[in-house]
Amino acid sequence: MGIALAVFAAALVAVIILVQNLVAGTEPADYAGPGGDATTFEVEQGWGAIQISRQLLADDIVASDTAFLEALESNTSGTSEIHPGSYELKKQMKASDVVSVLTAEGPAVSYIAISENSRKNEVYAKISEATGVAVKEISAFDTKGTQFGLPATVKSLEGYLHPGEYRFPLDTPIKDIIQEMVTKTLDELKRVGITDPAEQYRILKVASILQGEATAKDYPVVAGAIENRLDPNNTETNGLLQLDSTVTYGLGTRSLQFTEEQKQDASNQYNTYIHKGLPPTPIGSPGNSAIDAAADPEENDYYYWVTVNIETGETKFSKTYAEHQGYQQEFRDYCAANADKCK
Repeated sequence: MGIALAVFAAALVAVIILVQNLVAGTEPADYAGPGGDATTFEVEQGWGAIQISRQLLADDIVASDTAFLEALESNTSGTSEIHPGSYELKKQMKASDVVSVLTAEGPAVSYIAISENSRKNEVYAKISEATGVAVKEISAFDTKGTQFGLPATVKSLEGYLHPGEYRFPLDTPIKDIIQEMVTKTLDELKRVGITDPAEQYRILKVASILQGEATAKDYPVVAGAIENRLDPNNTETNGLLQLDSTVTYGLGTRSLQFTEEQKQDASNQYNTYIHKGLPPTPIGSPGNSAIDAAADPEENDYYYWVTVNIETGETKFSKTYAEHQGYQQEFRDYCAANADKCK
């Protein structure tokens, strides 16, 4: 399938080039080279040949996107694959010279993109993909938080691996890569005024739950509801968070569905239907907006929330379980009509 897709992509590029040349009626514009001022060109994750060509043109690295696409199509190096990362180029280069740089062994840096709500195993896989270092070797750092300036009470790096785009020089030690992610998390916590290590860990737990339970616009409201559930005087849920996102984290899945037996399973330490209070660790890497909301939750009287439309993220809040049950039925009706969205 991969070969078929590559052939299809190459054919598509060729068709685009042919059409552009027929329309123009001339050979595509190209610089003579070797180029002028040095510049760093960034290839982002997910960019294809056409998007790369347009950005090269916008940055005045090539004279035309068509010249670049033609050079890429006729590349004699045996590959047309361009990896995400930073490349040292020059302004006004010959298109074939640009292709030679971009299709060489790889970029000048290791490029790592971490999405919000990524779990530690997903982050370690991304680091491995970018560096070529085995996941097992990377994950060995997971229980060594003190090496990264974290207290000994932190038994896992979950939650501290800040989401974002990272570019590291090739052969950067894994410890240094992880340290930058942890440092960014600690910097964000300090930015919102959270400096006590124990409170930092608590905020990361809440923020990671917000990432798994709500959309960004609802983070402050959900954060307030979580604090209501954690209140020692809470008689509505009696200290239980009752969160699907923590249960599925403990199960090692991301499915919206789990069985009643799994819901009652006390062996799952992340089962907040059984165990009171916050889970043992964060359940993913929270972004800045989730950290903001966790540090400054909205004051409200809500204890319950449910997203009734997964496509739009519409979430409804309630103060009583009876009201919440009505919204739960609304969600079940939605799932009945949109089974593919509620897997």
